[in-house]
Amino acid sequence: MRLSTITLLILFVISIQSVSADYIFTAPPREGEIRGIKLYGPLVKKLTEVLGENVVYEQPNNWLEYSKKMRNDEYDIIFDGPHFNAWRIKHLSHVPVASLPGSLQFYLVTSKEYRSIKTHRDLVGRKICGMPSPHLATDMVLDLFKNPAIQPLIYEVPGGIRAMYQAFQEGHCLATIFRIELYDKLPEEDKAKLNIIAKTRAVPNQTVSVGKRLQKNAGKLSAFLVSDDGIAAAGKLLARYSKDARYFQLPVKEKFTGAEELLEGVVFGW
Repeated sequence: MRLSTITLLILFVISIQSVSADYIFTAPPREGEIRGIKLYGPLVKKLTEVLGENVVYEQPNNWLEYSKKMRNDEYDIIFDGPHFNAWRIKHLSHVPVASLPGSLQFYLVTSKEYRSIKTHRDLVGRKICGMPSPHLATDMVLDLFKNPAIQPLIYEVPGGIRAMYQAFQEGHCLATIFRIELYDKLPEEDKAKLNIIAKTRAVPNQTVSVGKRLQKNAGKLSAFLVSDDGIAAAGKLLARYSKDARYFQLPVKEKFTGAEELLEGVVFGW
């Protein structure tokens, strides 16, 4: 039986795409595919021009697929958290090329009504609200509890830090996690009811890294991403993830050292 003309055309298009898709840009599955394309599409298009070779955006279906393909070194350009960047630097020889400004650091907070909870050690075996691991905020708080036998229980709340705070207010957990900058923006009447019981270490902000196939272009990509043209191309990404400082800065590779430990050899790692 002969293949239909339509089938042949489909196969031809797929063949052309597979040949021309030289480099893959990706980010964690935090957005659906349509939103992911809107956020990253303009930057990916510009990266194609900068490199003179085709770059395509690939939306991971879920965290399992994302971590599997990352481990298999199938991605060439990745924008994500510092613990993933640190892991890739150590194991896949990735090069960080541009970071969002500032650092990431978190508070673990509880209600002043819970008088028996004075430090994070008082939460052993008790519920705290957190995003499912490998979310950075959750992993960094769990890092405060070095012994997995004395860790708190994670009441998983999808939707981000504000959703976690809402769940905390509704009584689903005894403590919750805030990025320091978000906590500082809370209304004073809210902060008056809360008690900060722990602060995590600071790590670099979200970062773009490139794999082995693009190491030779790392300098070019860094220069582009921190330029006015790069900032314009990444405008939607920056508006989503860096509202108060919409630009990239050059990363310091050494500052990522140790952040991979948030993912390796821990109960709630990956």
